[in-house]
Amino acid sequence: MKTVGIVGAGVVGACVAFHLAQRGVHVHCVERARPGGLTTDVSFARLSAYQQSTYTRFELSHTGMFEHARLADRFDAAPWWHPTGGVAWSDGTGGRGASFAEEVDRLDAWGYRVVRADAARANREWEPGVVFPHSRVPVVRFPDEGWIDGPLLVAALIRAAEGSGYLTMWRGAVEDVEVRDGRVVALRLANQDRLAVDAVVNAAGPDTASVAATLGGLALTGTSTRSSLVVDLKTDGDPVRHVLRGAEAHVRSAGPGRVRVRSEQVDALLPAGPRSHAERDLVDNLVERAHRTLPALSSAVLDQARVGTATFPADGLPSVGALSALSGYYEAFANSGITLAPFIGRTLATQITTGEVHPLWSQCSPDRLRVAS
Repeated sequence: MKTVGIVGAGVVGACVAFHLAQRGVHVHCVERARPGGLTTDVSFARLSAYQQSTYTRFELSHTGMFEHARLADRFDAAPWWHPTGGVAWSDGTGGRGASFAEEVDRLDAWGYRVVRADAARANREWEPGVVFPHSRVPVVRFPDEGWIDGPLLVAALIRAAEGSGYLTMWRGAVEDVEVRDGRVVALRLANQDRLAVDAVVNAAGPDTASVAATLGGLALTGTSTRSSLVVDLKTDGDPVRHVLRGAEAHVRSAGPGRVRVRSEQVDALLPAGPRSHAERDLVDNLVERAHRTLPALSSAVLDQARVGTATFPADGLPSVGALSALSGYYEAFANSGITLAPFIGRTLATQITTGEVHPLWSQCSPDRLRVAS
C-alpha cells in the first residue's frame, strides 16, 4: 500500500493516520474544519466500559481503554491522557439502585476492576465535595477509567505523523470517492483537487453516511445518531478528582480550573437533529444538576455550552474494516469513538497494510450496514 486517503481528522481519523504514517504509508488526510475541532472537541471523552449491553461491546471498550496507555507510551509526554479513575452511584431508589447493582456485578464478573463503598466512605476517601442521595447509597470506584483531551491528542498525533514525512493535511470537504473497475482510485475535493490514492478510510464521523453515499449502491444503512449537550465551567481550583457518573449529572475535570458536565436526562430533552447550541433552559437545567451534584460548582462561571452529534451503527458495534464489494474502501466509525480510537487506528492500519483482521472486529464489518442485493 503506497498512499491512503483518510476522510476526517477527528480522533479516529487522526489515530489511523498516525499508525499508517508510522508504517511508512503516505497519507492524505482531508478535514473540513480544524482537526479534532468538531465532534471530538464536544465529546465528554470518558474512558469507560460501563453500561455495555453485551460482552462483545464491553470487551471492545475495555481493550480500547488500555490501548490509550499503550499509545501514551509511544510519546515522551502524553498530556491528553488522564487516568483519574471513575466514581459512579445510584440515585438511591429501589428500581434504579437494583439496576445499578446488577450492572456493577456484571462488570465485576467480566473482569472490570471495581471497588465498592457507600457514600460516607466515598466522601471520606474519594470525592469529599459530592452530595450523594444519602450516606449509605451504593458508590463504586472504577480505577482504570479516566478521560481524554481529544483535541490535544489529535494535535499530537498529526504533529508526529507530519514529522515523519508521510502525512499531508488538506482543508476542505470530500465531494466524491472516485472508483474505477471496482477499486478506489482517488478522492475529489469540493475545490476540485484530485488526490490519487490506493485506498480510502471513511472516518468522517457525522459525515460518514454522506461520504459513503458517493459510492452509489453501497450507501450506508442501519445507523443512528445521538446528540449530547456538554457545558464547560470555569472554577476556582479543581473540585473534582475522578470522572463522576452521578444520578443527575456526569462531571469531570477539563484541565486546571475547568470542569465539563453532561447529563443523560438533559440529553433526552434535546430536540431532534444536528445543532451546535442548546436552548438556554436546557443549559440552565444541566448547570443546576451539576450544582446539586457538586455544590462547589455554584461559584463556577459558564464558559461555553455546545451540542455534539455522533453517528454510529444502530446495533451498537463499530463499523471497522474493509467493504468487500469495493476494493480499497475502509470504514471507521463507532459509538464511544474516543475510547476506541487508538485501538481502531492501530488495528486498521495493520489490516490495510497486511490484510490481517483483528479478531475483535469479526462482528464489525461494514458489509452488515449495506442492503443485500
